[in-house]
Amino acid sequence: MYIIYNPASGRQDMKKLLSVQQALAKHHVFPQLLITEYAGHATELARSVSGQEGVTVVAAGGDGTIAEVVSGLVGSRARLGLIPLGTANVLARELGIPAAPDTIAEILATSGGRILWPGCLYDTSGIRKIFVQMASVGFDACVVHNVNYSLKKRIGRYAYVFQMIHDLFFYDFSSVRMEIDGETCSATGAIVSKGCFYGGGYRITDCADPSKQGFVVILFEKGGIFSALRYGHAILRNKLGDLPDVRVIRARQVKIMGSSSIPLQADGDTAGFAPVMIKDAEAPLLVASA
Repeated sequence: MYIIYNPASGRQDMKKLLSVQQALAKHHVFPQLLITEYAGHATELARSVSGQEGVTVVAAGGDGTIAEVVSGLVGSRARLGLIPLGTANVLARELGIPAAPDTIAEILATSGGRILWPGCLYDTSGIRKIFVQMASVGFDACVVHNVNYSLKKRIGRYAYVFQMIHDLFFYDFSSVRMEIDGETCSATGAIVSKGCFYGGGYRITDCADPSKQGFVVILFEKGGIFSALRYGHAILRNKLGDLPDVRVIRARQVKIMGSSSIPLQADGDTAGFAPVMIKDAEAPLLVASA
């Protein structure tokens, strides 16, 4: 077993990581700790150990770190493990991974798990970015691109709230053209999701399954400050699907068109700009889960 950990996550996360390692020792499991040194290093580290027979590679971090590790594991027979240390930990919530170090260690020490089928964004040059939970275009992607990461490190998810309030008055809410399974449509924003949760514990749909191929696409059809606030309020109340100007579509493939000024985000991290094609990864992974 290997644990891939980003030391930039802070002291509290290191304390939790050490607690998980101590709990694993009670199960006679002594993983090797691999520490990342730069962006993308988690992918390289995961790929370097993924060919070992029966190996479990544990991502210790948030959804962005997990996506980097998964990018290095796709196509291998390695099992993915999770130690949720991030701001939102959406995938861990989706899979029922608890916060308690003893329970995390128990899950990692046992065999088996469940299937996780990641998604991929391909830009026009064919460069691929893996995501494990969701990708989006529109206002929330703009917020992710603009958020102050030093502030995020200090106050967590509230940094997004401050950025959202600021960007409400500057974002133009222009329409974005998309092609969903060959059918052209437009919206002011869209979430292309593998799972049911968004931003932590907020449920945006009940019909997504991260173990299966395909996506649930949530289209926001109206723009402007008041519509954005209404959508945000509905997300906080787990009532997004009740709004008449929100469409929910199942899809196998999504193409986001438009100019290179349209930002994208994936798993809470910046993911470049349009145009992109969104498809499933070429193969699923086994992930240790409750």
